[in-house]
Amino acid sequence: MVDFVKYQALGNDYLLVDPRCGDTALGPEPAPEAVRLLCDRHYGAGADGLLLGPLEPPEPDTPVALRIFNADGSECGMSGNGLRMFALYLAEHHLEQWRAGRPFTIRTRGGDAEVRIVDFADGLVRVGMGLPRFTTVEGDEYIGIGGVAVPLAGEGRDAAVTVTDLHLGVPHTVVFRDRIDGELAQRLGPALAWHSRYPDGTNVEFVRVHDDHTLDAVVWERAAGHVPASGSGACAAAAVAHARGFVGRDVRVRMPGGEVQVSVARDGQVSLTGTAREVMRGVLSPSLRTELAARRAASGPSGREGT
Repeated sequence: MVDFVKYQALGNDYLLVDPRCGDTALGPEPAPEAVRLLCDRHYGAGADGLLLGPLEPPEPDTPVALRIFNADGSECGMSGNGLRMFALYLAEHHLEQWRAGRPFTIRTRGGDAEVRIVDFADGLVRVGMGLPRFTTVEGDEYIGIGGVAVPLAGEGRDAAVTVTDLHLGVPHTVVFRDRIDGELAQRLGPALAWHSRYPDGTNVEFVRVHDDHTLDAVVWERAAGHVPASGSGACAAAAVAHARGFVGRDVRVRMPGGEVQVSVARDGQVSLTGTAREVMRGVLSPSLRTELAARRAASGPSGREGT
């Protein structure tokens, strides 16, 4: 019996721990310190985050509950990449009928997501990410999506950055630029992600419009920093670009880790299609399990929400 299965989607990797397979090293309520150790790339198994599920025995017509954690121990409301990984795991290890494309629902802290496996062999999965909610600083809905200027400590163009805020399971902030790269994300990402305007932090997408059906994006996540790709981030970028008339309803979003297809329905609902892959299955050493148990005993459950 394995302790975890590791997946990756566009370079974004998660450890999947299935509590239905017996006692886990994390216990019934994962403590932040234990999650951080398990996800640590030097002292643990190493990953961008943790998927804990299914929490109950999966049934064909019942939502499957999943908890998502970031590598820093905070709990995550929604992850487009993580949902695709979890869907493939469920189809392989629990309900084989889902491999053939029958829709099912995954329930997360950020809401329910309808999922359909398009091609099980290729790891291609479509996920319904829900309806974006464009917000003001106070979190109220508003109609305008042109963006507002956020003052930063930089100079020139970096002194004030025009952003559009929205919520799609987790908070996002989209910035359009003519040129984007990792250096831009490293320079402006931290300042925006934890700007005083966002008390709980935000995930930042720097976006370039390539043409009317293609976007390029680099992402800075509030809990993980600069990442090669983000499924929900790609959806946020496409939702804003479509609302502003830059792209149509079907959008290819290219990121350093790879690309996904995002579709915006007429009612505004956003769906994400992309691949995921199993990387490995692992067994934790007795010494690591002992240390995880010690950290679990010394720390309370995760309370801070992350990506």
